[in-house]
Amino acid sequence: MEKILFKETQKYIVLMVAAVLSTVFFGVFCVIQIGFDQPVGNHPAPNALLIVFFAVSVGTIFLALYQKLIVTITEEEIQISFGILTSNKVIKISDIKNISTRKYNAMKEFWGWGVRFKDNTTCFTVSGNDAIEIELKSGEKLLIGTQKMAAAEEAVLKLRIGML
Repeated sequence: MEKILFKETQKYIVLMVAAVLSTVFFGVFCVIQIGFDQPVGNHPAPNALLIVFFAVSVGTIFLALYQKLIVTITEEEIQISFGILTSNKVIKISDIKNISTRKYNAMKEFWGWGVRFKDNTTCFTVSGNDAIEIELKSGEKLLIGTQKMAAAEEAVLKLRIGML
């Protein structure tokens, strides 16, 4: 069994909060408009549309429960998983040209959170501004957000020493 140098699981709190708020919002509108037969607003949405929005919001809550970023760094590879909607990514340490940690701004650099693509970089981020940056020998770059910067720096240092 490979020695684990770093492991982190981050939940997608932003998605969960948005899903809960929209579920409450559309739930209240459904109760008022359908339950009490009182149209909501000057141009009320059809009842069927309110029900669809409510159902999508509830579905998003369940999606958010399973949508999390899991990063595992061993002496042999780096494994990245971002929930049920994305595939797992496995990077062999031998394929890495350079690895480091850095600060970043998800909104400025990648226009948000989640799995993002810009130029030749794939970013896996949930929140915060700390990341592990990987440059592969193929030229592809990856940025992996972390909430455990000290532990990530320690793992990256061990990998860099092993790559020399």
